[in-house]
Amino acid sequence: MKVKRERRFLVALGMVSAIVMGSAGTSSAIIGDDGFSHTQPGAELIMPFDATEGKGTFLLVSNIHGTSSSGGAQITTHWTFWSESCNELADFSICLTLNDTVVVDPTNARALGAANEELGPLINLTGKRGLVTVTAYETNEACADFSHVGAVLADDAIVGTFTFADTSVGYAFGNDAFGLGLNDAGTAVVLPPSEIVDSFNIEIFDPTSVESSVVVLSHLAEQSKGQVEPKAAPIRFATTFYDNLEIPTSLPDQTAPCVKFTQVSSTDTVAGLIPANVSVTTSGIIRLHPISGFGPNDYLYSIVGQAVGQYGASTSAKVKFGEPSASRAFVDAPVSLLD
Repeated sequence: MKVKRERRFLVALGMVSAIVMGSAGTSSAIIGDDGFSHTQPGAELIMPFDATEGKGTFLLVSNIHGTSSSGGAQITTHWTFWSESCNELADFSICLTLNDTVVVDPTNARALGAANEELGPLINLTGKRGLVTVTAYETNEACADFSHVGAVLADDAIVGTFTFADTSVGYAFGNDAFGLGLNDAGTAVVLPPSEIVDSFNIEIFDPTSVESSVVVLSHLAEQSKGQVEPKAAPIRFATTFYDNLEIPTSLPDQTAPCVKFTQVSSTDTVAGLIPANVSVTTSGIIRLHPISGFGPNDYLYSIVGQAVGQYGASTSAKVKFGEPSASRAFVDAPVSLLD
């Protein structure tokens, strides 16, 4: 999953060629090779969590490929829990030997050593919700945390899954973690190329048939080195609903700050993506088109969970691509590519 920064230029060109020529499947193949996946192992995983009243979350991470040059068949994973406003709520390390799996309850979590021994204080995030980042690092034979072994990121290492439960309405749903890879130097986790994103699309059932829903929007940002982190500055989106006859309905603009929990339709207590004065009675797509605060190192992470009767389902936002913008990825492209 290693990604050369220069490849963003090539990926963008490949995307536009696929769109213009109508080459089915080409774009997904390029994107799948460009450092992020919901199914293949990565260097970092992104997942939401909710431990507020009536809610429960379990986070599952497996090391299916990660080893360490000096530590053998194991890695250390750095877990950071972020609040909705980007405050760091907790961070700790869990050692994962090759093919090992851990399940973390945010209300009863601890650091774990090489023999699964509990280390450090109990972490209880009851009443909190937000985002968790899990980053894989090489370790030594003692499986020390990343700070003891030079913070060497381990690519193509971990996969993850999360589950949400809402006991107030009696449903639960699960989804895959968002997996991210490294730049070519192996020094930083990178996001998908934002220059070719036209919009993020959330698929919904007929809201009148949905008993409960949750939508999570999070503004992710690359760092100069190390892990991707949520960013407090909001991205603003022009928002449109397309029904099952492809008829568009304009919705109020949405913002995605660090982490935003909302729902599909507004109620008396929660302002959802669809306001109370807009009637939506079919399944369809809620399209979020970025209009401000969305740069070349930014990305939107979004999932939706919906309960229809006793059935719970979740999907991730789907990306619609457009023509690349005149962003830094093109300005800083290698001269040889611009000749």
